[in-house]
Amino acid sequence: MLVKSIVIYPIKGCRGVEIDSCAVHERGFENDRRYMLVDKHNMFVSQRSHPELSQIITSLTSKQIDISYDDERFSFDLDEITNEVINITLFEHTISGTIVSQAANSYFSNILGEDIRFVKMTQTNTRHKKLIKGPEATEVSFADGYPYLIVGTDSLRQLNARLDSPVLMDRFRPNIIIETSTAHIEDSWESIKVGDVDMLVIKPCARCSVITIDQQTAEKSKGTIKALSSYRKVDNKIYFGVNAITLSRGHINIGDSVVTL
Repeated sequence: MLVKSIVIYPIKGCRGVEIDSCAVHERGFENDRRYMLVDKHNMFVSQRSHPELSQIITSLTSKQIDISYDDERFSFDLDEITNEVINITLFEHTISGTIVSQAANSYFSNILGEDIRFVKMTQTNTRHKKLIKGPEATEVSFADGYPYLIVGTDSLRQLNARLDSPVLMDRFRPNIIIETSTAHIEDSWESIKVGDVDMLVIKPCARCSVITIDQQTAEKSKGTIKALSSYRKVDNKIYFGVNAITLSRGHINIGDSVVTL
């Protein structure tokens, strides 16, 4: 098996960026979900409530992030932050985030039509996730729950065979896409080696309503959930892909071998 694609999501909920290689950190790929939008109640903002986030396109250079939404464009440096740190509610966690700039706050507030603040997870803003196996806990970014999400290509092929209109992998928002020949073989993995990086699969990933959103148009449809419910529903949860952590540092590259241990 080989790594087919690598995707990072610099801003939680916004469009992903496909890259050829990425540094592996405990809290996730470098620059993956290190930024997030927060509402006036200090609650995180995601596509669940704001599907239009899928239309915010991000691109990344070594020094800055460029953003576009319709004709509105904005850029900021990767090292740009203010001195303002706020507490944020992200699911069951209360964590801290650092305001990037007032200009960024205004840009996203204008897009979403409400009071929004734009925060960064710096090295001093930490969040830990308790694990059901392996190490007691891991650091994690602003991701929903785990540092890495892995999906096999044949899992999507099987789903699309059940749909009238095929869907793209991007609605599942994986970090690592692996070329596989058996649908959902990733469910059976535990310890894997991706290139020179040791990873541990924690559990299958329970999916939320985001998988109903076409990431190219922001339109919602229930076909994907209905199809998955017919064969991927367990205890009232629908599973697609697996959550994983890293046990070592290194880089993962497109074309790297994936070996089960």
